[in-house]
Amino acid sequence: MRHAITLRLRRLIGLRLDLSAVCIACLCLLLITGAAALGQSGRKQKKPDPQPPVQGINQPEARVAPEPTVAAEKPAEKAKGPAILVATEMPDMNISLGYADMAREGCLRELREGVPTLEIREERNQTRSDAIKAAKADDQTNVVLMELRADNMNSAGFDLRYTIFEPKTAKVIGTGSGYPVQPNGGAPPIGASRTQVMIEWAGRDVARQVLKKLKLKL
Repeated sequence: MRHAITLRLRRLIGLRLDLSAVCIACLCLLLITGAAALGQSGRKQKKPDPQPPVQGINQPEARVAPEPTVAAEKPAEKAKGPAILVATEMPDMNISLGYADMAREGCLRELREGVPTLEIREERNQTRSDAIKAAKADDQTNVVLMELRADNMNSAGFDLRYTIFEPKTAKVIGTGSGYPVQPNGGAPPIGASRTQVMIEWAGRDVARQVLKKLKLKL
């Protein structure tokens, strides 16, 4: 009888030990599974790199439409206005070379003051043939050729003649002489001789006559 009770107690104790081992194993399994799930949820999923389209396969969704190219607008060319070339001939032997330059410079100053937008160029020691060639070479430039000559019959002692050549054709469209007229509000240059002042004024008078004949005076 005692032997049977002992066997039964041993069986009950063994069963309890087996159940405890099973519970412990299940608990460990649950802990491991939960930790793995938490690790997977906290980890960012890396997106796969886009693969290049396979050659020879039509893939409309992979095409990129080229941006239309817009041609740059060219700025409108500014219309070229009238121009004047002022040239002087080689003066007489009795006249200094500097006097011809003074006459030309006086003419240039008056032209710039009269029409500031006018395109003006100058040449020195030119001949009539040079002036004709310059006029024919441009369809916008009037050529004014000035000749300074000694003239004892003139009260100023010189004669400043000019000729206007038409652009492109070199046709003579005006002639005359400049007179030493003091400009309005103008004062003689300091240190200049009487002859130098009168030549400068004559050059200015040529400019006024040229602007009037070309109808460029403002």
